[in-house]
Formats: sequence, C-alpha cells, structure tokens
Amino acid sequence: RRASSIMKLILGLWVMSATVFAATCEERFSKSGNPLTGTKYQSSVLVPQLSVADAIAQLHGIAIARKLDILTEDAANGSMLLEDRESMRHKPIPYVVSVASEGDGATIQILVKLDTGALAKAEDAKKEICSILALVKGGDEGKAAAERGASATGSNEPRKVDALMLSLELARQTKDSAESIPLRYRDKVFTVSGRVKYVMKDGNAYRVAFDIPEPSDMFLKPGPMDPHFKIDISCVMAVSQSAWSIALREREKVKLTGTFLDFDQFKKVMWLGECKPDLR
Repeated sequence: RRASSIMKLILGLWVMSATVFAATCEERFSKSGNPLTGTKYQSSVLVPQLSVADAIAQLHGIAIARKLDILTEDAANGSMLLEDRESMRHKPIPYVVSVASEGDGATIQILVKLDTGALAKAEDAKKEICSILALVKGGDEGKAAAERGASATGSNEPRKVDALMLSLELARQTKDSAESIPLRYRDKVFTVSGRVKYVMKDGNAYRVAFDIPEPSDMFLKPGPMDPHFKIDISCVMAVSQSAWSIALREREKVKLTGTFLDFDQFKKVMWLGECKPDLR
C-alpha cells in the first residue's frame, strides 16, 4: 500500500509538471491593476533546449523586426526593457522581459505596463505578448535564430519633427520618467525644424539653440495634468559647419539633422551632436 501511494504521488507530480510544461502563453496570461493605478498584462512560456543568452539574442532581433526600441539589454542576467515608442495614440509603453534558466530550457516572461488613464483590451494585450513569445525557438533552430538576432540592426533614418513638438514630447516624458529619456533616444537621429534662438561657441564648434516658447506664452495653454515647463533643444554643430553657423541670425528658420548627444533633466535641455543643416 505504501509503495502504491508513493507511485500515485509520483504519477500525480508527473502529471502536474506535464500540465505546467504544456501550459500555453494564452493560458498563462493575466491582467492586474486598473486604469486609475495603471494596468499590467503579463504571460510567459517555457522553451525547451534554450539558453538564457540565446533567448535574449533572439528577442533582440524580434524587437527590432517589430520596431520596438531596446532601452536596456542584459544577456548575463536575462533581462531586457523594450518599448513601444510614443505615438499620437499613446505614451511610450514599456515591455519588461525576464528570462530564467529552467532545466535544459528557459522560461521567458513579458510584462507590459500601461500608464494611468491608458486603456487597452486584454485580448489585444494577450495577442501582442503571445505573438512575440511564439517567435522564440529552442534547439538548433533557436541557436540559428539567436545568431541572426544578435547581429540585427534597425533602420536609423532621421526622424523629422518640429522643435516645439519635440519639446512638448520631451516635457511629457520628463514628467513621467526623466531617467528613461537617455535610454529611449540613444543613437537616434533627428531632423529638427524651427527658428534660431541663439548661436554660441561650444568648445571647437558652435551650438545652435531652437527658439521654443514658454508654456504660458503658447496659444494652447497646458492643461492641469500637462507639464508646465519646456525642454530646450540645442544642436552642437559639426566643426565643418562653423562658418555656416556663425552666419545664422536670430529667428532665422533652420532645419538641422543630428544624433542624440545628451539630456539634462535639471537644466531641462536635450542636445543633438554633429549637426548639419538640411538645405533641401
């Protein structure tokens, strides 16, 4: 009888582990929170014959293919922070990725966090999370996918934007999470249009600042939930553009292309570097 009980226990544990192993992303999906406090959606999958590093490498390629920004990536500790960039429809949406070794495979979890006031259908969130996790493969297929993913690079075409619109976007993001801005815009290229506020010497180059009004001077005043400050935008010009920069005049209209250089949340300014004029 004792042996029989032990066998039943072993069989029960085996059935339980098999059930867990077979659980799909859709079955593991869960929702928590609410629009007042922020809604969270998460799910996970267990992928056999997959290392943590290969999972992260695959997700690197998947994120780029799906046009998700990679803010942080730590293959050694199995963590990533992806982001669906801000649009007219929503603020930046973070995807927190955690990967842990389990047996000969890896468990991959994705947590999507919506800001307070944001709305999304649980079914849409489930589809988004599970469609990403379904692309991660194990075994030889996974190793090959990891090699491709690790070397994947996204397009870095300049983003064309008005200086005031970029300033307002940065102000909203500074209010929500200033620390994420350098990660979000690292290596990003912008073509910014606006009018010159001033030109000044900056090391062996020249810096051109855009003229951006104070929120209180704008035609559309900020609402009670909007930031009541502005973010200045300056372009540190390429050394080859010194003569062109010196010839600029206050309020002259310009269009400058440069790469994100730095952001100071206390001075409330973003700098672009190696800027050149777009004369088209």
